[in-house]
Amino acid sequence: MNTNTPEQPAVVGRFTFEPMQNASSPIAIIEALLKTPGRLIYNLERSWRAPTALALVLFALIAMAAYGTIVGTFAGGVQIWIAPAKVALGTVAAGLICLPSLYIFTCLGGVDAQLRTVTGVLFAAIALSALLLIGFAPVAWIFSQSTDSIGFIATLHIILWLIAIGFGLRIISAANRWLSGTRRSHTTIWSCIFVFVCLQMMTTLRPIVGKADRFLPTEKKFFVAHWFDTLNQN
Repeated sequence: MNTNTPEQPAVVGRFTFEPMQNASSPIAIIEALLKTPGRLIYNLERSWRAPTALALVLFALIAMAAYGTIVGTFAGGVQIWIAPAKVALGTVAAGLICLPSLYIFTCLGGVDAQLRTVTGVLFAAIALSALLLIGFAPVAWIFSQSTDSIGFIATLHIILWLIAIGFGLRIISAANRWLSGTRRSHTTIWSCIFVFVCLQMMTTLRPIVGKADRFLPTEKKFFVAHWFDTLNQN
C-alpha cells in the first residue's frame, strides 16, 4: 500500500509510525493518543481492530460530553445536561458528515487507504481534541463561574476548541504524509472544511452556552452572523 516497511519505523515530523503494543487496552489507547499517536495510526492501517476504533468513538463521546458539562455550568439549569448532549453528538455528527469528503480527498491525494482506516484516523483526531479539551476544562470552569459575559465565555470556548482541534488535525495530516510519502495540500483544504462544518453544526444546535426557550432553534443562521450576535449580548 505504501513504500514503508512494517519492520522499520517511519518518522513523519514528530510522529513515529510503528507497531503499538496492547492496542486493545483503553488506557493504552489514551496514552498512545497523547504520547505516540503514530503507533495508534499504524495499527489502524496495518492490523485493523474494530474494538480500537470503537474505543476511540466512545472516548470522543464521553470526553466531549464531559467538557460540554463545563460549558453548561455557565447558564446552569437544564443546560447542565443539554450542553453535553449537543457538544458530544454535534461533534460526532460533524465528523460523520465530513468523513466521505475526507476519504475522497485522501484517495485523490494518492493514498490507497481503506474507508475503515480513514474513519479510524478521523476519530483518533477527534478523540485527541476531546482529550485536550478535558485538560482545558478547569480553565473553562473557573471563567464560567466568575463572569456573566456570554460573549467572553463563548470566545474562550472557541479559542480552546480551535487549539484542541488543531492538534487533532495534525494526526490526519501526518497519517496522509506517512501513507503517501509527501505533504499534500488536500489535507489542509479538508481541515478548513471540517472546522467550518463544526462551527455551523454548533450554530445549528444553539444555544449551547446560553439559555433558550427551545431545545433547538427554529431560525436558520450562518455561524458568522450568530457569532456577532453573541458578541453583542451582555
